[in-house]
Amino acid sequence: MTFDRFAPSDSEALRECINAAYRQVLGNAHVMDHERLDSLEAEFTDGRLCTRELIRGLAKSELYKARYFFKVSAYRGIELNFKHLLGRPPLDQQEIASAASIQSSKGFDALIDSIIDSAEYAEVFGDHGVPYVRSFTSASGMSMLNFVRIAALEQNFASSDRSKGNDSLLRANLASGAPMAIDVPTAYDYAEMSMAWAGGKPPANYEKLWRGLALVGGAHLAGMLVNVTSQMLGIHGLDRIPAMFLGL
Repeated sequence: MTFDRFAPSDSEALRECINAAYRQVLGNAHVMDHERLDSLEAEFTDGRLCTRELIRGLAKSELYKARYFFKVSAYRGIELNFKHLLGRPPLDQQEIASAASIQSSKGFDALIDSIIDSAEYAEVFGDHGVPYVRSFTSASGMSMLNFVRIAALEQNFASSDRSKGNDSLLRANLASGAPMAIDVPTAYDYAEMSMAWAGGKPPANYEKLWRGLALVGGAHLAGMLVNVTSQMLGIHGLDRIPAMFLGL
């Protein structure tokens, strides 16, 4: 079921839509200004293309192919096509085989067309929606195993699909249907350090450092207070102490 919703068409909204399309289709990879598809963006901004055609143009571009066709395995490329354009992983081995058959017989562009022109794409995103990762929810017709598969493909929200290798992440799981573990990234040093404060007490070395700094700072403040007080009382015998302390 689809709904018609208000879609603002001002320049700011269009720019946000274009950026979201780049982010989704290019797998969250950074795009340099000179890499952007200016003519495609202009056609979309002028109203000559709908969002679906913007997505199609991005997916068929040399920019996309350079990252997710020529430099990755065929299996990896197909699983990313589904993630980038339908927001989900392949459902099974048969879906991968069907996509591979289209690509080998008709070419990469034909595979992109088959996905974007599919009934599923039309139902979920229509002509004006930007695809998004949707397998983290219990979408109709999807098994719960797709939650684990999209977690394996996504891993985290800060990295791009280019940083996750050139070979398939789902081949073994799709072929066997066996349960799939979700890999938890190793904690960074700062995260491990913060865990040391979980009991409400800092690590011993940091506590010693803090006490030392507090003692030195307290001594300096006390000396300043004594010096200022003596000057206010007209006692100038301590005037040279700060300079002597600094070696002047």
